[in-house]
Amino acid sequence: MKNTVLNNMPRARLLAIAAAAAAISACGGGGGGGGGGFPILPIAPAPAPAPPSEPAADNSAPCFNEADFREGTSVEFEAAKVGADAAAEPFHRKSVTEKREAFAGANPISANVESSTVRIMRALQSTVKKEYKDLVGGNILLYGKSTTYTQTIDPDFAATLPPGFPTDKLIFVSQAYEPPFTFPVDMKPGQVASQKSTVTKTKVVDGRSDPATSFAATGELTYVGREKLTTALGTFDTCKLSLKITVGASVISTDATREFWLAAEGPYQGQLLKGGDTKSSWLVTKMTYAPK
Repeated sequence: MKNTVLNNMPRARLLAIAAAAAAISACGGGGGGGGGGFPILPIAPAPAPAPPSEPAADNSAPCFNEADFREGTSVEFEAAKVGADAAAEPFHRKSVTEKREAFAGANPISANVESSTVRIMRALQSTVKKEYKDLVGGNILLYGKSTTYTQTIDPDFAATLPPGFPTDKLIFVSQAYEPPFTFPVDMKPGQVASQKSTVTKTKVVDGRSDPATSFAATGELTYVGREKLTTALGTFDTCKLSLKITVGASVISTDATREFWLAAEGPYQGQLLKGGDTKSSWLVTKMTYAPK
């Protein structure tokens, strides 16, 4: 059962992309905005016509949404693998922004990205996966992620066990970035933001902590630029970004690069519409976005 709990689930690649894209969500339009009144000023003579302004730069700011950091915002989508059979099972993900929560010595915003309950043998196992992020001074901070497993044995079966036999089990697994990966929201095409950090993995079983393991890590976010993208949801102007995470040092290091396209406009502004790596890509086919 331990292997069942801890093994990677199918389509984990897109989950990592979606996890990265959701954790990198930040300010930009969409999701409602503040208004605020303006003072009434005296009417003044019309100024001379201003010279034509240069087109606005295709920066990345419009592709991030401040609403994703508000408690209660939710996004749910399905995605299909590009080139796969139409009957293939789609990937599904739902994320709900929750309250701030203590994690890795900080108090970041938490996002519930998976909650499920399944039966394993004669027990029920509940799983809650969370990601931790923040938006500070025009930068997105990625703190890490956690998974909590709660296992409860059926009462009828528990009655047949010896006295004192544990009927409940609580496992907490976390992966924290110290310091958190920090990337600017507003980037120009071709701009690269890089930062060094340490990835620390911990596991706590029924209050007992296993020894933590730590590895050096580097995060490199590249803003490729704007691209038009046609999906089942429509055609959108998007920001294409590439995120490379390298863990370890020297010859034992491993790295993974993910590409993702975020909507720069429309009702899904700031949300992931496409994601992939060097081997495959996924395209969103359905989405329900409810910003607060």
